[in-house]
Amino acid sequence: MSGDNYEQDKYRRKKLIGNVIAACVVVAFYFMLRNSRSVAAAWDHVSTVFQPIFIGFVMAFLMNPFMVFFEKRFEKIFNKIIKTKATAQKANRTLSTVLSLIVLCGIAVFIIRAIVPNLISTIIYLANNIEDQIAAVLDWCNQITKGNYKDVLMKAKDNNIGDIVDQGLKLLNQYVEWDKSFMVSTITSSVISVGRFVVGIIIGMFVSVYVLISKETFKAQAKKLICGIFAPKYSNIILEISRKSAEIFYGFIIGKILDSVIIGFICYFGCLIMDMPYPVLVSTIVGVTNFVPVFGPYIGAVPTVAIIFLTEPMKGIYFLIFVLVLQQIDGNLIGPKILGDSTGVSSFWVVFAVVTGAGFYGVWGMVVAVPIVAVIYYIGGRFASYLVARRQLSTNTEDYLLLDHIDLETNELIEHESEKTKSKKKSLFSRLIKKNK
Repeated sequence: MSGDNYEQDKYRRKKLIGNVIAACVVVAFYFMLRNSRSVAAAWDHVSTVFQPIFIGFVMAFLMNPFMVFFEKRFEKIFNKIIKTKATAQKANRTLSTVLSLIVLCGIAVFIIRAIVPNLISTIIYLANNIEDQIAAVLDWCNQITKGNYKDVLMKAKDNNIGDIVDQGLKLLNQYVEWDKSFMVSTITSSVISVGRFVVGIIIGMFVSVYVLISKETFKAQAKKLICGIFAPKYSNIILEISRKSAEIFYGFIIGKILDSVIIGFICYFGCLIMDMPYPVLVSTIVGVTNFVPVFGPYIGAVPTVAIIFLTEPMKGIYFLIFVLVLQQIDGNLIGPKILGDSTGVSSFWVVFAVVTGAGFYGVWGMVVAVPIVAVIYYIGGRFASYLVARRQLSTNTEDYLLLDHIDLETNELIEHESEKTKSKKKSLFSRLIKKNK
């Protein structure tokens, strides 16, 4: 068989394999659409089974910075105590991992203790005094409007707001009496879910320790498997994409956590300075919701402003202004300094990721969708560069901004005449401005 025939057969085999894979993907996608409920139920079951493992990996991801910190500090000490280098490294890794788990659990306990008591006391207080607080807000509105809407406001106040709450409670009691079995099953399933989650956290602690202790081994095994399955050319691409994905996820999530903690502390001290009610609760809500990209600050502003407004209306307005200013500082100064260009995607794709993630997986989807879209965006960019490079075209995206067509003889990118003229005028105008300066 000649060389040309061999290359043609090789090309036909590759094309056939590509068509088979594409057909399998289309069939699988059609099957998932036709059996969406069954697929969703199967996915829920798989997620429930692997929940402790997933929790363990998340905990290991969060513990890793602490472990690296402790490991660097204890390295010299263990090398002096233990002569065997391998044994010293293993002992150092084990102690550092356990300490990082203690630190992570301590932070979680501190946050829970800061949130839960304040949250419970605030809910109880608002529930017991909601009528008086709304009445006070109506009086404040009457005072601010200088009595211009006194009749309307006083009528709303005299309608006894508590009756609405009582009617809601009666309706709830009727519903409970009407279908007690449903309520019992709902409560039972909720208790079971909470219990399963607690067990998952306990198992996840052990999983996180094992993952961190053997993380280099896991990496080596994964790389070995990739190099064994794929040709060196494709192995290098997969390894590069894996490194970039880890960099994106690590930079975004750890950076976002640090950013949210800083915003929470700034909000707390700001509330203390302005003598705002419920400073711990309010700053915790602002900090936690800030973790959600784009919409998080506004999600956190709604309940916090409402809580403060019901207590002291004027301070509620001041707090709204404070939160808006704080989020502008975070979005334009603190966030970019911490996160940098960790995702490498534009604002549109961030919004797209948040909306899509929320639609599929709620709040957690809003958080995780951004780095996932960033990885897909990176892969798409690499693939596009590979395709144009095969055709011996420029891989620089900016070269395609003014593209009109490709010269078939020289294979050059030809700019559109009108766009080219505009570009020259803009460059000339910018040079004149610089010269005048």
